[in-house]
Amino acid sequence: MASDAILFACANPVPEIWPDVARAAGVRIVATGRSDFPNQVNNCLVFPGIFRGVLDVRARTISDGMAIAAAEELFAAAKERGLGIDRLLPTMDEWKVAARIAGATAAAAVAEGLAAHPLTREESEKLALAKIAEARSTVERLNATLD
Repeated sequence: MASDAILFACANPVPEIWPDVARAAGVRIVATGRSDFPNQVNNCLVFPGIFRGVLDVRARTISDGMAIAAAEELFAAAKERGLGIDRLLPTMDEWKVAARIAGATAAAAVAEGLAAHPLTREESEKLALAKIAEARSTVERLNATLD
């Protein structure tokens, strides 16, 4: 295996190779599709934000430009939190990243003329934060009743 190899074993629920086995074989950076290992590479990191942005501006479609804007925002969030061998991407616990992605997606839709209800990036991100926070609060209250 090449030195400093990078491996994305994203099959779920069982990755093509387990991270500890890959590292033992010389892989430096391992990512999987699972949230119980570092470096989860999964569409759930961007889809909530993309869809929130699309819905809020009532975009007619999801363009390549919107998807690229979402990916760039995910990368910006990752850089801000600090990159490392076991810190390639934000985790699902970093829920505010979805609102940032919503803002970036919405802004791209507006810029491309695809939004029936144009919002600024800031308006979209603020709206997404509020909606996501409300949903999280509801889930927390429901979970508290189960305890």
